[in-house]
Amino acid sequence: MDFDERQLRAFLAVAETGSLGRAARVANLTQPSLSRLVKAMEQRLGHPLFDRGGKGMDLTPAGDLLATHARHIVSEMQATRDELDALRGLKRGVVRIGAVAAVMRTLVAQTVGTLLAQAPGLRVELVEAVDGELLDALVTRRVDLVVAASALDHADVVQIGPSAYRAGAYRDRFAVFGANDHPLPSSPGLAAVLAHDWVMPGRAFTPRTTFERIVRQHGLRMPRVAVEAASVEAMIAVAGRSHLLCWLPEPLLAAHVASGTMRRIDVPELAMERGFLLHRRRTGLLPEAARRFVDLFPLVA
Repeated sequence: MDFDERQLRAFLAVAETGSLGRAARVANLTQPSLSRLVKAMEQRLGHPLFDRGGKGMDLTPAGDLLATHARHIVSEMQATRDELDALRGLKRGVVRIGAVAAVMRTLVAQTVGTLLAQAPGLRVELVEAVDGELLDALVTRRVDLVVAASALDHADVVQIGPSAYRAGAYRDRFAVFGANDHPLPSSPGLAAVLAHDWVMPGRAFTPRTTFERIVRQHGLRMPRVAVEAASVEAMIAVAGRSHLLCWLPEPLLAAHVASGTMRRIDVPELAMERGFLLHRRRTGLLPEAARRFVDLFPLVA
């Protein structure tokens, strides 16, 4: 295969947007030019790369295979440039970090601040998502490092540093929160809080499935979820302006509790502590900027 980086990036733009029109804007090409480029790649490979249906451009098996290798090649080429930039004092180096919300806004933010103080010209890209999405971002090379609330089970991913559950490691704790004027007392029983309506993430999110598992373990029925939201900020905003309850990590509510808009409701059965793990891809170069982040990150350092 003798495609250059421009061709591979253009192909990946189509694969990721599913549309020639949107991909043309990403790749800075006209739509006819991008269409000719894709057709030329298909002729050279002897395989169709996309199914061109009415709903957009979907990868064929050959296209999916090429996309996997193209992401690797483009990522390594960018990493090489970053390494060369790093030799000039990290003036254009970049570190791409994915993390779950609670640790992104605490440990990751603190470490990024320290890193930027040491290397002001460094560029940082942050992706906040749930564990499954972070694993996909790491495997597809959209991020270099991932901080997740559990071990990422994938052959291409390896954990960095000691276990998150070692003595002294950073942990956070899930708890029940409600608006400051919520009618529940400060220490109700589990059945009492489950009798109220809640705001929660969708069923695809780990906190929701964990909450359901805890409730089932106590032989009780799930409460009514009146509002589903993918955004932590949306859940906090809804709970703070209603009598809906939410179940979130304490660090995310600290400012709201301090300001008096929210309060923690003590339910021991729903108090869940968790640690965090730092991951990287098993193969390939870790950019110098990412290595500097790892050296400063408390879970490793």
